[in-house]
Amino acid sequence: MLRIGICDDDKKYRDKIHDLVIHSIFSYDDAEIKFYVSGQQVVDDIEKGGFNLDLLFLDINMPDKDGLDTAKYIRENSVDVDIIFVTVSTEHVFDGYTYKAFSYILKPFDGKRIDEEIGRYMTERFKCTNCLHITVNGKKEQIFLDKVYYFEGDGRKIRIHQKGDEISFYAKMTDLEKMLKQYGFVRCHQSYLINKKFITGCSRTEVKMGSDVVPVSRKYQESIKNIM
Repeated sequence: MLRIGICDDDKKYRDKIHDLVIHSIFSYDDAEIKFYVSGQQVVDDIEKGGFNLDLLFLDINMPDKDGLDTAKYIRENSVDVDIIFVTVSTEHVFDGYTYKAFSYILKPFDGKRIDEEIGRYMTERFKCTNCLHITVNGKKEQIFLDKVYYFEGDGRKIRIHQKGDEISFYAKMTDLEKMLKQYGFVRCHQSYLINKKFITGCSRTEVKMGSDVVPVSRKYQESIKNIM
C-alpha cells in the first residue's frame, strides 16, 4: 500500500491529481490518498503525529505557508517523505534540489506526465537495496527496513511493527535473522527481532522500542548488553 498526500489550495487540481495518480498507480500497487488544502495543514499533521506518507504532491504557490516553506519544514524536521512539487512556473525549479524533491511538475499537466513520474518513482522504490520484499494476501509488498522497529513472531506468522502501521506475513524468524543482520537487526528473544537504531532504553529483561516494550530472554541478554 502506497500512502500519497496531495497538498493544493485549488480543489480542481487536488481532484485532478487524485484521479490521475489512482489511474497511474493501479498497475503497481494500491494507494491511500490524503488531501491537504494548505501547507500549514501538512505541518499541523506532522506535529500531531498523524503524518505517515510515502509521497507528497506539494503545490508551491499557496497563501500563508507555501510549498517551499512546507518543504523546508519537512526537511529540517527529518520527515521521511518523497516530494513532487507541482506549480505553474519554472521560477522555483532549482528549489527542488534544495529540498531534495523527487520531481517538479508544471501546471497544467496531463495524464502522460503523471504516468511518467509515477512510473519513475515506483522504479526507484523497487531499486531499494535496504528493503525486504514480502507477499501479503498474494500481493508483493516492499518493506523499507529503516522504518521497521521490530519483527514479532507468532508461530509461522511474522508481524512487522513499523511507524504508523503493522503488516503480517509468513516466514521463519531464523531466516529473517540471518537475512537482516547486515541491516542492524538483532535477536533479543525467540519471538522478536529488533532494529538497533530504534532502541531507546533497555534492561536485562526488556528493550524499549519507541513506545513499545519488547522482552529480552536470558539467551540474548549478553548480546543486547553489548550493543548498548
